[in-house]
Amino acid sequence: MQPCGPNDPSQVGPFRTVAVLGQGGMGRVLLGMAANGQLVAVKQVHADLADDAGFRSRFRREVDASRRVSGAYAAPVVEADPEAVTPWLASLFLPGPSLSEAVAGARASAATSASGSAGASDPGGLPEEAVRRLAAGLAQALVDIHRAGLVHRDLKPSNVLLTDDGVRVIDFGIARAADQMTKLTHTGALIGSPAFMAPEQVRGEAPTPATDVFALGATLVVACTGTTPFSGTSVPALMHSIAHTEPALDGVPPGLRGIVAACLAKDPALRPSPQEVLAMIGPVAPLRQPWPEGVQRRIAEQAAEIELLVASVPTQAGPAAPAPVPVRRSRRQRRWITAAVTAGALAVTGAVFAATGWAAEMYHMVVPEPVPTPGNVPLNQVTDTYTGTIPTCAEAGTAMKRPPGFTPFPVKDGGPPTTSEDGQRNQCTWNTRSGDEIVVVWDVYRSKKGGLTGAEQSKTHYEGMYIRGKTLRVSTLDFVEEALWYKPDGNYCVLYGRDVNAELFVLVKGTNYPPGTCEAVTEDLGRQAMAALQAKAKPTAKGAP
Repeated sequence: MQPCGPNDPSQVGPFRTVAVLGQGGMGRVLLGMAANGQLVAVKQVHADLADDAGFRSRFRREVDASRRVSGAYAAPVVEADPEAVTPWLASLFLPGPSLSEAVAGARASAATSASGSAGASDPGGLPEEAVRRLAAGLAQALVDIHRAGLVHRDLKPSNVLLTDDGVRVIDFGIARAADQMTKLTHTGALIGSPAFMAPEQVRGEAPTPATDVFALGATLVVACTGTTPFSGTSVPALMHSIAHTEPALDGVPPGLRGIVAACLAKDPALRPSPQEVLAMIGPVAPLRQPWPEGVQRRIAEQAAEIELLVASVPTQAGPAAPAPVPVRRSRRQRRWITAAVTAGALAVTGAVFAATGWAAEMYHMVVPEPVPTPGNVPLNQVTDTYTGTIPTCAEAGTAMKRPPGFTPFPVKDGGPPTTSEDGQRNQCTWNTRSGDEIVVVWDVYRSKKGGLTGAEQSKTHYEGMYIRGKTLRVSTLDFVEEALWYKPDGNYCVLYGRDVNAELFVLVKGTNYPPGTCEAVTEDLGRQAMAALQAKAKPTAKGAP
């Protein structure tokens, strides 16, 4: 969570914006405050999607349907405007981490405690009783959503919130609208999150309530183990695994394994309904604090953080910021070829999805690979957020808490931050006696008068790190606008991140940090590295009039 910056709107509809909660594939989420003090999560669609008439029409219908969803486990819609220049939807906000954040925190804590222990087991996720409570809440949420005639279509850990009063499922409205829109299908993008797709989605069939149950099973595996039930070195390989291989359930407690396995049945007809899942789980006793200590602590911290942010908002809000100009993109030629190839590729579950070589290359010769750009302001209009200096390695060493045993390795450091006509750069390295290594690199780009903005330069360099089939795009990290995961030859972890005019590189490698362990540590270090950068290079946020 970050205070709103100069590139964020000060007002969305009747809501005064307070902070940026996160970015997603379809848009960003802002913390908003109504005139009566009610807090809402305002989801704004990305500018390049707002120009799609097909998306607007389906988004409008979906907003109407979403209003019908009731129940204690879905965040209710408060207000929406699908006719705005950038359509938005506001739902009730309650403080609490997403399930993905909670699992990452549990794994990072376990990895840090076990890093010095020989033969330490791979840290998992949440305790069994917490996952059982989570399963009951998610199943009931699906009952409520399906009763309203909706299919969530993108249930996953980042769309699940853990709050003081239980589970909340979010983003069911935008997910369905996006699933049918024209612009993304024209670019060949796959709708949904590949790791949580059901086999029928891989085959290109329409999602059904049973599709949500499959995603429920995959989400519970992540909650138990910290990893997804299917794996692959590329998206096509992952989808082939979903369609043809059995899920990895070794880390799921025996008391939950039968429920999870039933949800992950390949045949939709063999999966239990959400009501049947509830019956399989059995009664769950109410608790004053329903989640593990680490999650409850994060809920309290977030509530305190929000209280401070709200207190800093001026009592008299100024006029609403002008609506950003939507980006209009030229229509691609040979659209009928693109549509044909997309439909054909989605219908195949064998050779095409298993291929990472010539088949993937031929596919992308016709279907251009999408390059998502978070935010609602075109990059050539974005002002620099990071205008100060990058931290020195000594400052970073003090600000960043590393796993035990890591000490500065100045031989590999870049020295003091270097300055060029493009901006600033610095590299810091730490290692252990056993050869484990951490490398953090910051790059900050400055806007050039009459030339490219810092955000444009940062985006160009960041996209240069993307390798199809090797890097995985993620938009669920709360400390950068967008990120790429890279695991060279499955040996170690690299995280690339971009936030406005800043770029981040984090590497974690060594015998004690193989894939399965290095992810949580890398993400935690990335979050700390960006906090150190913000403290040094980002001006102190002040309430806008």
